[in-house]
Amino acid sequence: MLPVNISADGHLIDLVLKISIGGGIVIGIVSFAIVLYMIFKFRRSKNPFPLQDVPPLLKKVIYIDFAMIIFDLVLLVTSSYAWAYFYIRPIDKIKKEALQKGEKYVEVNVIGRQFFWTFIYPGEDGKFGTSDDFKLANVLVVPKNYYVFLKMTSGDTLHSLFIPNVRMKYDTIPGRTTYVWFKPTAEGQYDIACAELCGSMHYSMKGIMIVMEEEKYKEWIKNPIYNSEDIISMYEFKR
Repeated sequence: MLPVNISADGHLIDLVLKISIGGGIVIGIVSFAIVLYMIFKFRRSKNPFPLQDVPPLLKKVIYIDFAMIIFDLVLLVTSSYAWAYFYIRPIDKIKKEALQKGEKYVEVNVIGRQFFWTFIYPGEDGKFGTSDDFKLANVLVVPKNYYVFLKMTSGDTLHSLFIPNVRMKYDTIPGRTTYVWFKPTAEGQYDIACAELCGSMHYSMKGIMIVMEEEKYKEWIKNPIYNSEDIISMYEFKR
């Protein structure tokens, strides 16, 4: 079972997963059924001599190939659209579209290192490089129903920021900048992990994302609390 989706656009990823898993299961069941039928129907004890021709029923197996081609095309189109929607469009274009629709957004810089995440905030003024910038270790705090734009890099080796509940997973690469975005729609706390094997303590590279209501977030950003347990306690979050 998939984790609860709290992303406004996560249904696209879920659709790709459902098509690939569901289609694979159906094709697998049909294929194994045909193999078992052939093993039973044409076992040596009942057919000691080679058949002169393929039985008419088995000639129709070719239709499975046609079905698999159609399935592959549907999966290709769906997954390509989802990939382009999230990762191919320029991040500035997505921000512009959000503003045109009257949406709000926040930006956070992310650095992955062995074996923790650093989330850098622009502070209350919303601008990086000013005196109110601050950092959180392994805690990502974002407002509900805002677009969240993450600008990511790595301080040492490859990592991959993975937040299952927003259907987002993308690499952080040393010497390069990568971008991801999502729009959380449910208040609460959600797990963050590293999905790229990055060393002996890879398993411990965990974090937490806290989604707040807009007013709570504005209150927090003015006087940020840095510890996740304190944030959860103060704002009365529950799993």
